[in-house]
Amino acid sequence: MIKAATSTRYVTPQESCFMGGYGMRRQKSEGVLDELKCTALLLEIEGKPIVFCDVEILMITTEIVVAVKERLQQAYGVQPEMVTIATTHTHAGPEIRSERLPMFDEESDDGFWRQYQDILKEKIYATIADCFETELREVEVWYRTVKIEGLYGNRNGIGKPEDKDVTLVVFKGGERVLAAIVNISCHPTVLGAQNLQISSDLLGYISRGVKERLGVYPLMMQGASGDMSNRNYRQGHDAPELTRTGEGILEQLFASQAMAPLNLSQPVVEPYHWETSYPVDKDALRNLQAQIRQQMALEENYDKHKILLSSDYAIDLKLKKEEITANFDAAIIRLGDIEICKQPGELFSRFGMQIKAASKAKLPLIWGYADDYGGYLADEGEYGKTYESIMSPMPKGASEEITDDLARLMAGETE
Repeated sequence: MIKAATSTRYVTPQESCFMGGYGMRRQKSEGVLDELKCTALLLEIEGKPIVFCDVEILMITTEIVVAVKERLQQAYGVQPEMVTIATTHTHAGPEIRSERLPMFDEESDDGFWRQYQDILKEKIYATIADCFETELREVEVWYRTVKIEGLYGNRNGIGKPEDKDVTLVVFKGGERVLAAIVNISCHPTVLGAQNLQISSDLLGYISRGVKERLGVYPLMMQGASGDMSNRNYRQGHDAPELTRTGEGILEQLFASQAMAPLNLSQPVVEPYHWETSYPVDKDALRNLQAQIRQQMALEENYDKHKILLSSDYAIDLKLKKEEITANFDAAIIRLGDIEICKQPGELFSRFGMQIKAASKAKLPLIWGYADDYGGYLADEGEYGKTYESIMSPMPKGASEEITDDLARLMAGETE
C-alpha cells in the first residue's frame, strides 16, 4: 500500500538582500517577481516513510539539512537517511553562504544570510511537519516522460550530450491528483544577472503551471543540469523570456495525457561517500586568470562576457585557499519501479545519463543539489576551458571516477 501527503509554504525573503548565482551581480534585490516556495512530499510505502523536499533557492547547507533532519527524527521518528532536502538552484534567490560574498566589505555584509538560514530551518521543518500532521491518503502512481525540443539544451554547445527528458509523476487518489513530482535537468538561469527581482525562475514557473493544471504544487526535482540551460535558445534575459520558455515546456509536457503505472516497494537507501584534498596551484590559476581578463577586455557579447567574469570570480575564490577539500555524499534511493540517484553536485548531463542507463528500474532519476552543495562535475577534457571546470572544487578526473562509482551502485554491483 502507498500513501502520500504534500505541503507547500513560502520562503520569500521579506527584505532586500544579496542574491546568489552570478558573480557579476553585486547589488541587493529590488522587489519580488514571484514567491519562493518550499514543497514537501511524504510517502509511506508498505508502512515505511520517506520524505522528499525541495526549496526554491540556489543551494542548501549541511548545517540546515542536519538541523532539520534531527528535529524530524525527534518529532516523528523518521530516520535521517529517509529524508532528502534539495534546492531547485534558482539564480534569482538569496545568497546564504558568507564565503560567496567576497566582493562585499564588512560594512556591506548586513548579516542577512545568517538570519535567512535560521528562517529556512524553521520553514523547511514546518513544511515537512505539515505532511506528518496531515492524514495520509492511499494513492496509485503514474508517470510520463517527454523529451523537450527547441527551448534548452547543452549550454556549452548544440550537439553536445544533453538530457532533455522531463518526467511527471502523479500520485492519484481516485481521479484526483494528491501529489506530484517533476524531474527536469536545466539551469534556472533564464533571468540574467541584471535581474534584481527575487524569483524562482524556470523551475518555479513550471511548478506554478503544474499547480494550475493538476491542483497541487509538484516536488521539483532538479536533475543533471551542470551543462544544461536555455543559453543557446534564449531570446532575452527577462520575465517575458521566462514566460516563453516556461510555457513552452509546460505545453510539451501536457501535450499528451497518456500515463504509465508505477509499482513502488518499501524504500531502501544505499549511501555513497567520496572525498579528496589537494593543494591549490596558484601559479596556474593566475596565468589562467590573466588570459581570461584579456578576453574579457575584448568580449562584447553579453553571455560570453558574463561567463568570463564568473570564471574570474571563481579563480578569486580559489586563490584565497592553500588547499581544497572536496566532499561528495550521494545515495541511491530504491523504490521499486523508481530509482533515484540523489547527489549534491552539478552533474554534467552525460554523467547523469550514464548513471540512469545503469539502472534496471522502470524509471531512473537523477536528483541534484541534494542535502548539500558539491560543485560542478565537469568533463575531464574540458578542464581549464569552461567556467564549470574552473568553478568546480573537484580535481581533474574526479567526475568520471564518481560517475563510474554511482553507475555501479545504481546497477546493484558490489566490489
